[in-house]
Amino acid sequence: MSVVPQTLTERILARAAKRDDVRPGDEIWATADRMIMNDSSGPRRLAGLVEELGGLWDPARVVVASDHFVPAANLRHASILRTTREWSRKEKIGNFYDYEGILHNLVLEHGLAASGELVVGADSHSTTAGAAGAVAVAVGSTELATVLATGQVWLRVPESVRIDIDGVLPAFTAVRDVTMRLFADLGNVFGLQRAIEIGGTWTASASTEERLVLANQGCEMGAHNAVVENGQAPDRDAHYVLRHRIDAASVVPMVACHPSPANVRPASEVGETVDMAWIGSCAGGRREDLEAAARALRGRKVAVPLLVTPATRAIYRACLASGALEALTDAGATVLPPGCGACAGVHGGVQGDGDRVIATATRNFPGRMGSREASVFLGSAHTVAASALVGRIVDPREVLGESAR
Repeated sequence: MSVVPQTLTERILARAAKRDDVRPGDEIWATADRMIMNDSSGPRRLAGLVEELGGLWDPARVVVASDHFVPAANLRHASILRTTREWSRKEKIGNFYDYEGILHNLVLEHGLAASGELVVGADSHSTTAGAAGAVAVAVGSTELATVLATGQVWLRVPESVRIDIDGVLPAFTAVRDVTMRLFADLGNVFGLQRAIEIGGTWTASASTEERLVLANQGCEMGAHNAVVENGQAPDRDAHYVLRHRIDAASVVPMVACHPSPANVRPASEVGETVDMAWIGSCAGGRREDLEAAARALRGRKVAVPLLVTPATRAIYRACLASGALEALTDAGATVLPPGCGACAGVHGGVQGDGDRVIATATRNFPGRMGSREASVFLGSAHTVAASALVGRIVDPREVLGESAR
């Protein structure tokens, strides 16, 4: 039983370290409940080291997904996919997903992270599993190899930040606008190496897909992890180095302008012309994103190319059944297979020198979606769809009617 009031992160880390409690700054060895990786961060980089260390500790706890290089755009991609597939079969990885979608979305779709668990991943957006109420920590491929072989990860217990989101979001705003509002309010270093814990009345009623975005974007805030309350609460007197509240009703459509996810402005103040629009990524290819864009574009035609990439096969099928993909293609969109391609600047929508794109991608650092000379702007699916209609970045409230709500 804890003798020190614990935040959610501290409580979960104490359990994983088999301790009654932990405090910020404590150095611990913790047992991982789940270890996750993709084709980019996984077997091609760490298979040899895992073998040298004696092999996998527990294959049942491992999740692998081929998501960055599917479908293969060249021989190198094909080789990486084969390596991933053959290693996963050899090691009897039951949770191996080939051509099924993005790792982080699949972890949540298949219930492979749960409240109170410790998840360790070799991809920066591994924080996404915090949507389930887990502490999800991103490490490098080399470090994950040691966790795969031993089940243990060394961690320094972080300080914690508390974010409460209360109220109801206005029309044409979405959870992505909330995360950009956090950047506007607090800058881009408030979460650096800290645990971000998110609760509040809006959060309590949020969908799993909305929680996903909150946890996912913790990565862009430099967080050690981002955990969303999911049926649990911190101790009453738990200590936070920073507390912040957002009134959801005050949130407006936002855009992160080139060259940083933290360079945010109200969409109404941007007005930049764009050559292309893209809806996709782990944080922007959710069913809710595609359905919102479909409502916005039904019966209309886009002015610039619009690419749409569902995050997973299940989302693709659901949007096919609902008619969302039909509405999007009727409006002029091109639907691509599930995966990370364009967001990671690998294939399927790579940006060239001088290109300007408005996207639901996770980040917009120079070179992220292709050329370092391209300009990437980030927005919600509402904002991306509205901007695609007119060929410039706009506040969706300016061009979308009641039927698009």
